[in-house]
Amino acid sequence: MSISGMFPIAGPPSTAAASSGIDVLPLEYINIDPSSGFSKLEPDAMGYEVAHNAGTGVTTFTMDALDPGNAKYSFAGTGAEYPRSSKLLVDSAGTTMTTADSFIMNVRLSLYDNTVPANADLRMGVGLCLDPTATTTGAFDGYGVTLRTVAGSRKGGIVKMDSSSAFMSTTSAAGNTVVYGQIIRSARKNPLVLAYGETSGQMPSNSYVDSTSTVELAATTNWSLWVAVTIATTSGTINASETFAVKMDYQIVRLS
Repeated sequence: MSISGMFPIAGPPSTAAASSGIDVLPLEYINIDPSSGFSKLEPDAMGYEVAHNAGTGVTTFTMDALDPGNAKYSFAGTGAEYPRSSKLLVDSAGTTMTTADSFIMNVRLSLYDNTVPANADLRMGVGLCLDPTATTTGAFDGYGVTLRTVAGSRKGGIVKMDSSSAFMSTTSAAGNTVVYGQIIRSARKNPLVLAYGETSGQMPSNSYVDSTSTVELAATTNWSLWVAVTIATTSGTINASETFAVKMDYQIVRLS
């Protein structure tokens, strides 16, 4: 009897079991470049232009003049007339995400420029929504991770804008070098949106903010990725050509 007859040579392992369970791939971060492939909306006087550095991944926002500010330019206002850029939300395989999907959207904001508009309490944000052209918060149906830029304080935060309410909150810890956030989506609902930061030396920041929503959104509707710049108060002003810069990345982890 041959050796192979006595000791059968095993074939390649079956892949049947590998096809079941949670599909967490692909996991690559996607750098956000609002200068390419995005549609920009400026419903009112507040506006910006963007320039993207492909080498560093940093986007510079050059602001239009704004005097005075107005609550309609705030994430938390009933109006949603702040400028924003948007396109369909996809994972790193290029597949469009919908409200039928369960997934985690990780957001990372880093490489901040120390130059910010001096007299404006800006909140910029990255997130997902159903109607990026909405001019009321209830119709926007969106959630996001934010960065407060006033006086270079660099506070992370979250925003929730759906038919239940508009809610915005920032961390108490300032001086973050990186802001991280997660938007956790189950099919049609939002179990959690969370933001926290790291300080110099990559030590964890000592505060975080979170929120949830029980609003059930429309079935099997495409998500849009949005980038927006808002002003938090009604009294701030922005001079023409004032700038700020930030690197924005996101990542999709599919749960089902």
